[in-house]
Amino acid sequence: MAAHNEKMIEVLPIMGWALMMLPLLSVPFSSTKSGAVTAYLAVFAGFFFLFLLYRLPGMKKYALGGIYIAYSIFYLLAMYLSVIHSPNMRATVLLGVFCIMPFSFMDRPLHINLFAGFWLALHTVLAFLLKPKSLALDDTINALVFAILGCYLGNRVVLLRLDSLESQRQLVVQKETDVLTGLGNRRKLYETLAYLETPMSRKPSCVLMIDIDLFKAFNDAYGHAAGDRCLKWFGETLKGFSEDWRLDFYRYGGEEFVAMGYGYGQAEILNIAETIRTAIQKNDIYGLTVSIGVACCQSETVKNYEKVIELADIAVYTAKRLGRNRVSLEDPANGCPEQHRPAIDACP
Repeated sequence: MAAHNEKMIEVLPIMGWALMMLPLLSVPFSSTKSGAVTAYLAVFAGFFFLFLLYRLPGMKKYALGGIYIAYSIFYLLAMYLSVIHSPNMRATVLLGVFCIMPFSFMDRPLHINLFAGFWLALHTVLAFLLKPKSLALDDTINALVFAILGCYLGNRVVLLRLDSLESQRQLVVQKETDVLTGLGNRRKLYETLAYLETPMSRKPSCVLMIDIDLFKAFNDAYGHAAGDRCLKWFGETLKGFSEDWRLDFYRYGGEEFVAMGYGYGQAEILNIAETIRTAIQKNDIYGLTVSIGVACCQSETVKNYEKVIELADIAVYTAKRLGRNRVSLEDPANGCPEQHRPAIDACP
């Protein structure tokens, strides 16, 4: 929904310019248009300001507010033409705005209906104050009909769009989520790695590789059904950790999992990794434990995060070689995995 509105706020100001250019170009050939030049220029300037405003960084997240402002400008122009510029003529531009507005963006139908109702009520009051009563009555009936028709059809379109977007979201979730664990799958991980190569992406400061110790032996002893239940529990546990810390977890394959950490220094991420290891051990699920490899990185210097994952993978195998159920840090500076557990003082 937000993406649709962001695109619309890019289009509306340009559409406003184009619509204002037509009457301005026709001024030399039309006596009725010449009296409204000031209004057309003011609207043109308003859309130009809106165009510049929504080119500023961070303004796109307020796209919905900008759309309401754009349509308020349209309504103000339509009401000016109806009740001030041409009070002896029936409203025409206003009817078009009532028709188009509900179709062109996405918001709660109630909000759209209230917005249309406000401008309908305001125009009705001004029309009866400033126009001949017969024309005011005609305008009120016509505007009411077009407002009801536009809002009804517009609401239906919005609901259909939302259903379509939800279906697309579910498909994306299915493609990017590991069915068993509920974590991001390897496809999602690679999409994230590709995104990290873009200049504007948020960069991780560390990578964890988490491997369930002796999982093959567990499968052989208890069966694959028990193994699947274990992996499902493990995924739910990691999702809980992602809520507590700035970690994104992915199932890398089999019993291996990758976590991207954001904004953590070396000491912090090692403590977090140790907390994860300890929590898994304390849950005592068939006595399973994990070995965790940690690789820290300076986000401004990393060009390929797959290499950081490889470093974390080296560290996890070092942890397994040194006895499993421990955290190991891969130091890119000297290529020597450091042990987080105090009992290990030197690299093998």
